[in-house]
Amino acid sequence: MDDITFKYLTDQYFYNKALRPVTMNSYLKVVRTFEEFTSVPPVKVDHHTVLGWRNTVLTKQKRTPRTWNNKVSHMRALFNFGITQGLLPHDKNPFHYAVVRAGKKRKKILTKSQMDAMSRRVELYLDIEKEHGCSVLYNGRRNAMHPAWFWGTAINVLRYTAIRMSQLLHIRLCDVNLEERWIDLSADGSKNHNEHRVPVVTALYPSLAHLLERAEEEGMEPEHQLFNVGWFDPRRKRKYPEVMDERPLRAFFRRLSRECRFTVTPHRFRHTVATHMMKSPERNLYVVKRLLGHVSLASTMEYIDESVDNLRDILETELM
Repeated sequence: MDDITFKYLTDQYFYNKALRPVTMNSYLKVVRTFEEFTSVPPVKVDHHTVLGWRNTVLTKQKRTPRTWNNKVSHMRALFNFGITQGLLPHDKNPFHYAVVRAGKKRKKILTKSQMDAMSRRVELYLDIEKEHGCSVLYNGRRNAMHPAWFWGTAINVLRYTAIRMSQLLHIRLCDVNLEERWIDLSADGSKNHNEHRVPVVTALYPSLAHLLERAEEEGMEPEHQLFNVGWFDPRRKRKYPEVMDERPLRAFFRRLSRECRFTVTPHRFRHTVATHMMKSPERNLYVVKRLLGHVSLASTMEYIDESVDNLRDILETELM
């Protein structure tokens, strides 16, 4: 038991739980940060060690309470497994009672002016591609914004469906039905492991139709991943012949954020759609719940965010 390593512990945990690759990567990342803090093996980790790590994460590294609590939940699950399986000698899980009060943060959304700025930036690269037909910047480095029409379509899907990045990456060619105007979202890409269907609105239709047309021209089969830049950028075809992971998508949004001078992430589109629609919760509560694929109404209710203007109007009415 003394020779149990974190690698062995995680390997056994993954073998027993049959987790998704993205979930396994999350566990490995958390374990790696813990091993960077201390060389103490799993069998010798105690609550004092955990509190020392907490102090480092919150005070020295200045991570948020939410980030810390996420790390704790992963390590607590790992140690619960090790203890119940007899791999670890602990009587109590050292990661119990280590969470901190996180508080409620406002959802980070994109304003209309920011949406317009993004559109102008994508249009700029579309013009560059039409004129030069190249995928490099002026300094000769590969351009993460290329092909602009492809990434513009990804933005539109996120903007008008409020799906998660993992759901976008799991969309296959056969999952899109433009005749009936819907997109099927598989359980593999869903956070709650449920299948889901979202509508294709009028504003999304043209760019999505163009993507499907290009996909068929390139010989994409129904079961192939639709949002795979390798099909449309010869420079990346060898790297992503069948499946594209999240790295090109994250690289695109990092580049877009840098050029727009504000942060753009796939999840901010989801927050933006839900927050906007929940300005009228009495009308849209169950619509938003279904759109986002929430199991609990409590998750949907978190998007209710009374604006200062609304609060001022209420106070004026009630108190004056």
